[in-house]
Amino acid sequence: MKGLQDNGVMVSLKHFPGHGDTDVDSHYDLPQLPFSRARLDSLEMYPFRELIKQGASGVMIAHMNIPALDNTKNLPSTLSFPIVTGILKEELGFKGLIFSDAMEMKGVVKFFPGGEADVRGLIAGNDVIELSQNSARAIRLVRHAIRTKRLSWERINESVKKVLLAKYWVGLDNLQPLKTTNVAAELNRPESIALNQRLADAAVTILNGDSQIRTLDKNKKTAIISMGAPGTNTFHTMLRGDFNNSIQFIIAKNASSNDIVNVSKELRNYDQIIVAIHDTRRRPGAVLDYSNSMKLFIAELAKMNSTMVLFANPYTIAGLPGIEAAKTIILNYQNSEEAQKASARIITGSLKATGKLPVSISASFKNGDGLTQ
Repeated sequence: MKGLQDNGVMVSLKHFPGHGDTDVDSHYDLPQLPFSRARLDSLEMYPFRELIKQGASGVMIAHMNIPALDNTKNLPSTLSFPIVTGILKEELGFKGLIFSDAMEMKGVVKFFPGGEADVRGLIAGNDVIELSQNSARAIRLVRHAIRTKRLSWERINESVKKVLLAKYWVGLDNLQPLKTTNVAAELNRPESIALNQRLADAAVTILNGDSQIRTLDKNKKTAIISMGAPGTNTFHTMLRGDFNNSIQFIIAKNASSNDIVNVSKELRNYDQIIVAIHDTRRRPGAVLDYSNSMKLFIAELAKMNSTMVLFANPYTIAGLPGIEAAKTIILNYQNSEEAQKASARIITGSLKATGKLPVSISASFKNGDGLTQ
């Protein structure tokens, strides 16, 4: 946050007062946060409170129904005066810009359709209404709300002043058009690439013991299995340089049962197996979009003393029953080039794992787990 703001970039903390502990996607429905005020104060709102003290420039409100903070039935927090104004502005003393979450999402328009959500969002205390379903309609309804005294000019002017101040803070009063030459090179400076790699190196987490990594023989016949990846990737390319006697198997996430059986038979000819599980979706989810046959194959591979490497959301482990049988699970948190390089270096011994699970996945893998080498 400070790094961004020190370089003239506004920050929006999201999603207030906390959107982590729910299994409902507010793009499609209105989630409910059923916790007590004490729990919300000590956990969900804690990071917001601390970052506001440090001078956060913006906060985005979640589309969440939170009875402990506002017991109005089916009311999203985005439209709640007690939450937006009462808690965020008055209790926490936030003075920066308040953004609504996208106002075309089902979490808000399901119960407040036709532009009503846009008006209520301003009444609640939001300064910026993001992605209205119909901006022209929203403007008409806001004007009508002012004429009928639902919404005051004082409320409008308060937000307008904050928006203008924010524009002044980022220098829009003296606009300097951005140079469009060498944009890619400037965004991908060597320092930036090195920082991303250091972050990926520090994140790699080893579960279920690391003894197998230490005993992998680079001269043995090794099968390197890439699941869900379209072809040869950085992870495999790096390993191939160290494991000279290796063959890569590329298996699609929806591979047929016959393909899986054929690969399984072929693996009997190998001394050791390294399995890379990739999630190549733009929005990796908590459940892999692999076929059931593939998930069963992963459980089978786990029993073969394979080294399992996941380039995916950590929660995907919970949807892969049987993977806990693997002697070694190397967990990454995304399918990036940096994550693949880090894992390859863990296996070849040029990097030591230090990561710890930031979440509890299942009874077998809990927050704080992670072996260091």
